[in-house]
Amino acid sequence: MDWNDIRLFLAVAQAGSLSAAARQEQVGIATVGRRVHALEAALSVRLFDRLPEGYALTAEGRDFVPMAEEMHATAEVMRRRADAAEERAIRSVPVASSEA
Repeated sequence: MDWNDIRLFLAVAQAGSLSAAARQEQVGIATVGRRVHALEAALSVRLFDRLPEGYALTAEGRDFVPMAEEMHATAEVMRRRADAAEERAIRSVPVASSEA
């Protein structure tokens, strides 16, 4: 299972369509479709019903949304901590110079 598959599954679940999820995540529609399909294959479960008006979560898909949201929240915490650590490293660069 790939985190990007889960991230894009969550985007489609929230947006209701591949195109809206693609815009939100700034990737191509085909990429979103491939990622959702790959996740469904990895889990051996259909997560969405493909309807003319968009993608609707199946019962199994609805069961996975809270877990995907938790993973997304954890990933965001990790990203913020990494950004903060990088910021601290940038601010604490020692500088040495001579008196002249």
